[in-house]
Amino acid sequence: MTAQDRALDKLRRRFVAIFVAVGGLFLLLAYGAIFASNIVQTDVAIDEKLSEALDRAPFPPSEENDAAIQAWLARNSCMIVVDVSGGDHEGTHPFNADDIEADKLQKILTELKSSEDKDADFEIDGSYFRSHRQIEIVDEASGSVTVYSVYDWTADRADLIESGVMTGVIYLFCLVLLYIFGQLVSRQIIAPVKQSYEQQKQLVADASHELKTPLAIIGANMYLIKSDPAATVGDNEHWIDNVDAQLTRMSALIADMLELFRADSEAGGVKTKEDLSEMLDGVLLSFEARCFEKNIELTQNISPDITFECYAKQMERLFNILMDNALKYTPEEGKIDVELRSDKRVVTAVFTNYGAGIAKEHLTKIFDRFYRVDNARTQSAAPTSFGLGLSLAKNIALAHDGEIECDSDGTTYTEFTVRLPKGGVLPAKLKIKKNAKE
Repeated sequence: MTAQDRALDKLRRRFVAIFVAVGGLFLLLAYGAIFASNIVQTDVAIDEKLSEALDRAPFPPSEENDAAIQAWLARNSCMIVVDVSGGDHEGTHPFNADDIEADKLQKILTELKSSEDKDADFEIDGSYFRSHRQIEIVDEASGSVTVYSVYDWTADRADLIESGVMTGVIYLFCLVLLYIFGQLVSRQIIAPVKQSYEQQKQLVADASHELKTPLAIIGANMYLIKSDPAATVGDNEHWIDNVDAQLTRMSALIADMLELFRADSEAGGVKTKEDLSEMLDGVLLSFEARCFEKNIELTQNISPDITFECYAKQMERLFNILMDNALKYTPEEGKIDVELRSDKRVVTAVFTNYGAGIAKEHLTKIFDRFYRVDNARTQSAAPTSFGLGLSLAKNIALAHDGEIECDSDGTTYTEFTVRLPKGGVLPAKLKIKKNAKE
């Protein structure tokens, strides 16, 4: 693994860590708020039951009161203890305590009377209770009355614990999902960076390969020139011409690479509204002499007054690349069609040349850097063709939020279509219906 690969892997791991940490924090706050809300609601419900039970406490205790309150207490799992000091009803009177064992009831009563707090919370034999206390002074004859409302919240506590455990399990499960999702998203995010890095490595490797041959030829010719010190310039004219030709080739390669770098970095300056109809017409005018030299028929179908906000130099470069490519691979007495049209959303430019086509297996790679099709198309190509032009054209189209594609039947025609969105976003891709090729 190279240093760059390690850096990308570290970046991906850092993204996953931040993604899981931030997502986990939000989930923790959300689940924590839900669990806290459940606790508060349980506490409020218990307090309401205890307070209402105090309000229903009977005094003086009697058979009628016992019957009236028993049903409500049973429904709400509450117990009432009325402790009377003095008077005719002196003693401790529990209500709704029939299902509680005598020993346990005695412990509850002891806990209630020994507690100094108005509201108590205690545990007895594995059961959890909460109580409220209310004291009233009736009169000297009846004495004082202390009323306790008691609620067994063991089941509620178990429900809260179960809810907390389930919340924790769901939270951990969500963290695992966040981690998996973060891994998938990080790969998608890092992919363009990795692809760009791989393209840069490939560019350096391909450029080095392209430069190696002319440098070797220059070195060999210089050796021959220096091998005969007495030779004149005329004697070495052939070797000097070879050196000059290779220097021209290297200069062309460097110029293409600089153009490609400018397009990659979107160093196109400020976008301005340009008349593409006039621009394309000017580009085609500069190619008329070369078309005449090869006896090529150039057909133009350019809609007038098509304006588009673009980087002017880049757009002119795009038209030049596509026209030069069409001319380069059109045989003598061949034909080139150029069309420029526009609708409300998209500007479309189409360059079609008739001659040797491109095989289907090459169409997906034709825009790769330094890619050249090894067939009849390249036999007549200029020695300064490095396979960078179409890659540059693609980058220019992408810099304008557009797209470029190539279509060919492999034998008779090749068509390049450029689509440029007027609103900054290219609409859903529509298949261009190909006209019958002549």
